[in-house]
Amino acid sequence: MGIAVTTAVATLSLSVKDKVARELRSFGANISVTPASDSLSIAVGGVDYRPAGAGTFLHEASLVNLKKIFWRNNIMAFAPFLYAPATVNGHRIVVIGSWFKHALKVNPGDVFATGLEKLHPAWKVQGNWPGEDSSECLVGVALANDLGIKRGDSLTFHSTGDSTSTMALKVSGILRTGGEEDSEALAPLAAVQQFAGLQGKVRRVEVSALTKPEDAFGRSDITKLNPTDYERWYCSPYVSSIAYQIQQAIPGAEAKPVYRVAATEGKIVNNIGLLMTLLAIAALATAALAMASMMFATVLERRAEIGLFKSLGATNARVASIFLLEAFAVGLAGGVVGYGLGSWLASRLSLAVFGVSIGIHWVILPIVLTLALLVTLAGSVIPLRKGLNVSPATVLRNE
Repeated sequence: MGIAVTTAVATLSLSVKDKVARELRSFGANISVTPASDSLSIAVGGVDYRPAGAGTFLHEASLVNLKKIFWRNNIMAFAPFLYAPATVNGHRIVVIGSWFKHALKVNPGDVFATGLEKLHPAWKVQGNWPGEDSSECLVGVALANDLGIKRGDSLTFHSTGDSTSTMALKVSGILRTGGEEDSEALAPLAAVQQFAGLQGKVRRVEVSALTKPEDAFGRSDITKLNPTDYERWYCSPYVSSIAYQIQQAIPGAEAKPVYRVAATEGKIVNNIGLLMTLLAIAALATAALAMASMMFATVLERRAEIGLFKSLGATNARVASIFLLEAFAVGLAGGVVGYGLGSWLASRLSLAVFGVSIGIHWVILPIVLTLALLVTLAGSVIPLRKGLNVSPATVLRNE
């Protein structure tokens, strides 16, 4: 039973921990990419309120490089943002241009699906997400309530800058995020770029990356690392190392981890790992105690056999080897049965709790068998020491 619980915990840790980390990506982006030379404040409350032409920009065409870094497979989703001040129905707002459902061609035959719908799965849309090349938009719930906007309404946005450009869009849905976007309108990036006269440019990029919790080494100053440590840091999926690679991949960009999100995710994942470890330790300790109890009973029952062996000249090591061989056979059988039972238990728990079925991890089998033998040894040491200390003459006389 101890090995079964340990196997179940290890299987869940391998299979579900990664799923939990992916589910935590619904918190939103954990890396923000902005122009390195833009010294002005980027945003207030997450939304850029500067004139459309102010500051510097990133090139939309360079965003494909995000899927060409070393940790490209850890990039779960990303979306660019461009902000354009506008008026609609006499009300001054900021129109946010972005990708909603974007198919990014990375290489011939390799297309990466990304956009806001994938980047922010927790956002609620009453209606439909706009099409990538459509003349549709989303309106934040607060703005919709203020202006009486409903699904299906047609809105005309007027530029507040020097230009007199306009943009006519149909409201495909009402957006609720709990953030500043609730007071803004979101439109396809290409439409906002044309509206602001900034074709091919974006203000910033939000990136959602699957990372490992940062430890002291992950927070190291890379300028002080030797080549070996630098390579180790670079090849570890810390949020800081992935941000560093993004900064190298996109010309003129500065990538910064959103530590509030990354730290929260890391704390949750670490706590789950700690809970799994404590459960496994408790299960193995219980198994060792059960093994000790069984071995005490065996030694007491076979005291006469021990005395006979020792009277015939058998050493303590020879006598102990007989009992340990039997114990190891029991431990090995318990390990095999426990592995099968634990794998089944992990599959049922994963399906019931997380809604995901997991398979058998054969890599765990040699580990749990080794643990089973170690638990057997740990539970047998004290009973054997007490059993081997008996006097052959005393035991045989009593018999």
